[in-house]
Amino acid sequence: MKPLGTPEDASERLAEAALAQAFAALPGLRGGVAHYEVAVPGLASPSYHGVESTTYRVADAQGAEASLFLKVSEPCAAALLDPAAAFRAAQGIAALGLAPEPLHVAADQGAILFRCLGPDWRPATLDTLQRPEGMATVIDAFRRIGAGEAFGRPWSVFEAIRDLRALLGPGADSLPPDAWFLFDWAEAIEAALAAAGTDIRPAHADPHASNLLFGPGGALQFVDFDMACDTDPHYQLGAFLNEACAFETPMRAGIEMAEGQFRPEVFNRARAYAAADDLHWGLRALAMDRLSPRRSLEFRKYAAWRFLRCRMLVGRPGFEETLRAL
Repeated sequence: MKPLGTPEDASERLAEAALAQAFAALPGLRGGVAHYEVAVPGLASPSYHGVESTTYRVADAQGAEASLFLKVSEPCAAALLDPAAAFRAAQGIAALGLAPEPLHVAADQGAILFRCLGPDWRPATLDTLQRPEGMATVIDAFRRIGAGEAFGRPWSVFEAIRDLRALLGPGADSLPPDAWFLFDWAEAIEAALAAAGTDIRPAHADPHASNLLFGPGGALQFVDFDMACDTDPHYQLGAFLNEACAFETPMRAGIEMAEGQFRPEVFNRARAYAAADDLHWGLRALAMDRLSPRRSLEFRKYAAWRFLRCRMLVGRPGFEETLRAL
């Protein structure tokens, strides 16, 4: 780890400013000397992790173990992120015992400082999420978060798709040739869900495996609160089951865990939201491909995979019928 004073790039300059502010503001850190190092290098494919921010392990003295974790948003992604809202959501989820404690937000630097979970916590694997106990733990946590106070940030995947589509522009050469087909289906899904009616509840809303950390005794902690919002809980459920399950049988088991019994209409809603979520993250990756200075990250490869999965979902026989049965 290195001390403050020798930043090597723009992200480290923001990190040092945020750490100086936090160490001056927090009583438990005053008098300490921050040392930091990169925690997790960014990766866009096959997983989309650490590409809209840079993360650092932080110690309060030279030679000390890292006890803090700093997340610094990439300036290029400022239009996609709201660190102050993420901090408020992290506070609410941490109060439930489902997230590391958020200590300080430095909004001008796009940075949030957390307590570090420690070496016993590991990101989920698909194998973990597919086990009944792992899936049940995550779905129960969704339920607990959804029963809490609203985060005050209403969000819709369909509005996000429209915003990203406008950002990219109609002539974006990175869009797939059948983008019109995917956009048409997104509009059909939105109309079907609006006609059926939706609920709005607080949600972590970004259930990628890398954001679900399991620790001692199978305990769960959420990380990365950039997407936390008030939205339809079936959106989060659909995104999670799409991430965790390659086949419909375990997805049906997940619906039963969430609802108390298998409900075909909820399964259809989850599948519809899963397709919209794939389109959203494909577009978001293309936006980062345009905005990010980190040219070594394979944003377009990740986008192509999410578009492919969206295409497979909306193109499967009977998908239009499932929309009519919402």
